[in-house]
Amino acid sequence: MPATRLFRGKPSISLTGFMFTGKSSVGRRLARRLGLEFIDLDERIALEAGCTIPEIFDRDGEARFREFEHRVLSRVITSPGKVFSTGGGVVLDSRNRELLLRHSCVIWLIASPQTVLERLSRSKGKPRPLLQVENPAARISELLAGREKYYGECDLRVNTDGRGVRQVNEEIVSLLKIGGRQ
Repeated sequence: MPATRLFRGKPSISLTGFMFTGKSSVGRRLARRLGLEFIDLDERIALEAGCTIPEIFDRDGEARFREFEHRVLSRVITSPGKVFSTGGGVVLDSRNRELLLRHSCVIWLIASPQTVLERLSRSKGKPRPLLQVENPAARISELLAGREKYYGECDLRVNTDGRGVRQVNEEIVSLLKIGGRQ
């Protein structure tokens, strides 16, 4: 069995950050580049639940979704050699932050509220339950303000404003090769 590769001393990589920071797109490309398996936590949750994330929110509420999210993360995070893309709210649970930091090099993908709003307006993908409000810009700022301290409990930070997936990946690879200096 080959030796497990380490990223800042940890056997996997997790991408955290707010919605529309590029976690899934960056994660897929990063996993391919590093020859690792990619796991999108939201996709895994939807698969195991047998319905979409918005359906879980509608049917069970956010608190039940967060508990289910924790159970799924607990099962998958201990497997080495992965790149994980997490949901934007995974960091709200201290148990999740501890799991992520123990089992993976946590990289916070950062985007300004303006960038998030621009990407939301161009999005044709899955609806975002927490942004289904009258004033999404205010909600984005409110949610970010409440989460930044948790996102900050990371190993590396990479800003995605005005940058494509390839550029973000280049920076991540560079940070990992030089010992993670920021």
